[in-house]
Amino acid sequence: MKPDSQDAHIDYATLNDFADGDLTGRSAEAVRSHLQGCAACREEVRFIRSSGVTIRTLPTPKPPDELLADLLREDSGHVTILPLAGAQAKPAFSSRPLWLPSIGAGVLGLFAAIILLTVGSGRAVAGSSTLSFERTGDGALALRYETVSVLATEPSLRARIRYWVPDSLRYMQTAPGFSAIELSGEEIGEFEGVVSLPPGTAYAVVTIEDNDASYIDAGLGGQWEYLETDAQGRPTLWARRHQILATLEYRVTRIGALAEQAASEFPGQPEFWVWSFLFSDDVWPAAPPDTLLRRHAARLDALDRAARAGDPGPVEMDALWRYSRLLGRTDLADYWADELLARYPRHGLATLVTLWSIVTSSSTDEEKLAAVEENWAITKAPVTAQVGLQLSYEFADPDLTEKWLARHAANPVLRSLNYDVRVAGAVMEVPVLWPVAERWILRRLSDSRDWVGPARSLDQSRRSFEAEARRGRALLYLHLARIRLARGDLKAATDAAERSVAESWSPEVFVQAAEIHRASGSEARAAELIALARVDPVTPLEPYLSADIDSAWPEPTEIQLAAARVTLRERIASELLDEHVDLNARIRSETGEETTLRRAASPEGVTLVLYAIEPDEIPDEASALLALNTEPLGAVGVRTLVVAQRPDSPRDEGSGTHRPFYLDAKREVQEKLRAAASPQYFVLDGTGRLRHRGENLEAALRIALALSM
Repeated sequence: MKPDSQDAHIDYATLNDFADGDLTGRSAEAVRSHLQGCAACREEVRFIRSSGVTIRTLPTPKPPDELLADLLREDSGHVTILPLAGAQAKPAFSSRPLWLPSIGAGVLGLFAAIILLTVGSGRAVAGSSTLSFERTGDGALALRYETVSVLATEPSLRARIRYWVPDSLRYMQTAPGFSAIELSGEEIGEFEGVVSLPPGTAYAVVTIEDNDASYIDAGLGGQWEYLETDAQGRPTLWARRHQILATLEYRVTRIGALAEQAASEFPGQPEFWVWSFLFSDDVWPAAPPDTLLRRHAARLDALDRAARAGDPGPVEMDALWRYSRLLGRTDLADYWADELLARYPRHGLATLVTLWSIVTSSSTDEEKLAAVEENWAITKAPVTAQVGLQLSYEFADPDLTEKWLARHAANPVLRSLNYDVRVAGAVMEVPVLWPVAERWILRRLSDSRDWVGPARSLDQSRRSFEAEARRGRALLYLHLARIRLARGDLKAATDAAERSVAESWSPEVFVQAAEIHRASGSEARAAELIALARVDPVTPLEPYLSADIDSAWPEPTEIQLAAARVTLRERIASELLDEHVDLNARIRSETGEETTLRRAASPEGVTLVLYAIEPDEIPDEASALLALNTEPLGAVGVRTLVVAQRPDSPRDEGSGTHRPFYLDAKREVQEKLRAAASPQYFVLDGTGRLRHRGENLEAALRIALALSM
């Protein structure tokens, strides 16, 4: 790769070392040569140096002098917002990968093929694809993927794998392992690869994707469910346990059926009855009827007697504690909590019970934090660090919060970028903690987020992953801007604000960045940013720009509004897809009438398709945003279709959230649109071309409205 390539930039860690004078020899010379022709990286070095001692003292890996090829990496391919006059260009740089397993919200979005992990072979079928796997003599797992989908013509594919190895001490807090391997194409539509998984792996999931992660075959609807099995071919207890815990993170609607199946296989295991009670279709949405309570109360008594007569483990004790609390049996709940803490004081479930008792107690904050500190000394569990961190905010003590932040950051379990952004926001609420917040933010901005690695959930496209990361970085830069504004460093404040604007198209970000510019004396730039927020056709400004604040802002000029519209059009144009789609996929209305996607879509205008496994899986916030835009969509003739692979469960249909939909029972629409696992949004134009595919409804709505107008 040539150093002067306009599509390549030096990674953040290397620029940080260069700015601090730590690079020598050929590495330093390579960076200097690149900086001569790359304004983006020069600006990045300037920003690092202007950040002061804080960021330059952060530990960063130093590259070997001889590895010049590692200095320049491919650009992530993200789209930079075209700024209005006065905006600063954003350097586009890639970071070195940091392979950290994590189980945060979104990290375990795992609907996929689950691998058989015992000696022998298995075959999973989903739609037009099959996945076969077999243990080799040395214990590795051989994968064979066959497909007639759009992936068939690829020269090679990638398999991304999450796996769980039971941990006797940290049940419910053990991060899944991760592996990514290349599948080589033998014949058209046939791919093979081998992956090594640790001994004792009880449960694993895998998705297949193209090498750019733009299309993912996750076995949607086919539910490639394979678990570790015993000699008789039955799922093992630990395989079922991890299956349910993982499903809690990515598809709650399946828990009821899974729990009932597991309870039938392991009737003496109380945890499956707990999940069955919580997620049974008989329970929700109304309160449990007396007959259901009596049935579960009788089962609890039987399980309690059996456990006292036997030798229950920590998982069983924890489940009996939870089951007793759910059924109002405080005497049994107290008994099993005491038993768990006495017999397994270092177990992760004992930690959860202890923390629950601490947080719900009537003790003072000082007493609660002291008790959490004692628990940390025993277990050093990630959840303990999380609770201790939340309690530390109340004391407004920088050293105390810094200590708990370090403990929280040391373990990837329970962490994700979105959660770390929320942590930054919580610390920002206490002004005396702002120096601590600044250090935390700068570390998060320098963190690597490799799109091939475990930071991206298995069913998330690369584009959506990078958009999510840019959104998080934008919010971090806004926090940084406020800190520097309060410190009186106006140049650094507006610089950070501009970086937030360049990261992500967001009216919320525009308004907050405008506030920074206005407080710094730049009324003109503030008006430009407000113009950007105003021309956005999708996101309402009321939550971010109240009437009182709005009246105090200088009204953007027509020239500024026109420039903002040009920027919006350029942004939308840069995101448009141009893919031919076969619209003859067959679907069925709820009344049973068969039709095709072509006939259901708008014959001449634009169609917005919301695709999900079940209609209820479309997030509430997406439904609310769609409701806000129903009138504008109707005014320009955009037709909206909800397409699902199966109806809502009876529980969901009775909850008042049911929405009309078309049934894609044979998953033809999924294949034609190349839908991934999580709810996705598609925009089709009047010619049948696909113009958008992604997990962000805001982006889909902007494109739908722009194409119609």
